[in-house]
Amino acid sequence: MTDVPAPLLSALDTYAARARVLTATDFDGVLAPLVDRPTDSRPLPGSIDVLTALSGLPGTTTAVVSGRDLQSLRLVSGLGTDSSVVLIGSHGAEASQDLGLGTTMDAAARARLGAATTYVEDIVAGHPDTRIERKPAGVVLHTRRVDEAQAASATAAALRIPDADPGIHAMRGKDVVELSVLTVTKGLALQALAESSASESVLYLGDDVTDEKAFAVLQQDHHVTVKVGDGPTCARYRVPAPDAAVAVLRAVLDRRRG
Repeated sequence: MTDVPAPLLSALDTYAARARVLTATDFDGVLAPLVDRPTDSRPLPGSIDVLTALSGLPGTTTAVVSGRDLQSLRLVSGLGTDSSVVLIGSHGAEASQDLGLGTTMDAAARARLGAATTYVEDIVAGHPDTRIERKPAGVVLHTRRVDEAQAASATAAALRIPDADPGIHAMRGKDVVELSVLTVTKGLALQALAESSASESVLYLGDDVTDEKAFAVLQQDHHVTVKVGDGPTCARYRVPAPDAAVAVLRAVLDRRRG
């Protein structure tokens, strides 16, 4: 079993002893290794079982929080509509339960989405190796495996889109730029779920730049934030790879059962 750093284990001891907790994690890069084709992504063996087991314990809410749209997240995670694990997709714009974030796509939001999609289509047309992904409340430019100069040019163009329409919000991640037409983030979604579940403390594991928005709102000492992999972060703790992230979840399960 992958070792969990001693300082993190100590924090998990305190966290797991609380009456009501929220255990949440990103999917890609945390529960599942990163792959070139998002549709090929699959969770590490046992990772979903651990989350499901946690969700069945008293006072324990579990969630998967992803930039993927909800349908894609269900497909790759294998967590169906009857799962006790809460699924949050599109950075909080979609969820398997109502989070009260006011994420309805009204006529104005649909118009912004149409404009954002057109902008990204134009970028992809000018950078043929890039690709576009359409979501219910956003559109994504993908630059993975693209020539460095082309990727930089396409990324810069996508990040300028909000200059033309302030109602469109840009989020840069690993080889992606996501344009959203709703003002939601993983951090806001986690706060809403923690409040609705009356959780005293939140554990969140993430690997991407977009996860920093979640880490940033969980800076209080009673929360536990874990960066998976390399790169700058405001998370309190770090583990090297997805197998270590699953080991963290197993440690929480052992302690909650105990």
